[in-house]
Amino acid sequence: MLRIAIADDHTLFRRSLALLIGTFEQMKVVIEAGNGIELIKKLDLTEVEILLLDLQMPELNGFEACKKIKELYPDIKILILTQMNETETIKKAIALGVNGYFTKNTPPKELKDAIWKLQDDGFYFENSLTSVIKEILDNQSFKFDTYKEVKFTTRELEIIKFTVKGLKAREIAQKLFISTKTVNSHKQNIQQKYGFETMMSAILYCIYHKIIDLNCLEENI
Repeated sequence: MLRIAIADDHTLFRRSLALLIGTFEQMKVVIEAGNGIELIKKLDLTEVEILLLDLQMPELNGFEACKKIKELYPDIKILILTQMNETETIKKAIALGVNGYFTKNTPPKELKDAIWKLQDDGFYFENSLTSVIKEILDNQSFKFDTYKEVKFTTRELEIIKFTVKGLKAREIAQKLFISTKTVNSHKQNIQQKYGFETMMSAILYCIYHKIIDLNCLEENI
């Protein structure tokens, strides 16, 4: 059972979203919060795996809350769910290490699929944001200078490419004739060894440096 938190200051939207997620199999909303301060207080008392986070909230906005949660609860996967789709906003969110970005007009099925993909692969961006991600990567001001030069192993690149193509850990394992546990270990190692906050950061690094083709990402963003 996936334990999910929702932080949004619009009560009606938050409650409606909680009811929707309650209809998804094997998912349960265990925290609802109207601002970042309330959210962090509740996270101290309740364990969650996935956080759906609005950016425009009072007292402690989504950006500030995201930074704090990444420090306090690095294992929580954060999916931004907002009305904001400007390039600079998305770029700022990616820099904070979020695991996904959705706008509030996302179809319910895509949201459901995204939550599961977050749990399995650690990232998912709304399909309609492909052009924005391209713009971010083409912008010379958005660089990965904070990472040392990365030389991925052949197996690590295989894991990254299959992840970009949308394969789950179990499916990657079958392709490479290894165990699912080994696939997940490789994913964790890719992040820890090279200092990537998320698999999405590793994938964007590979695309930016032309290690893998941007068209691969386009299939799954």
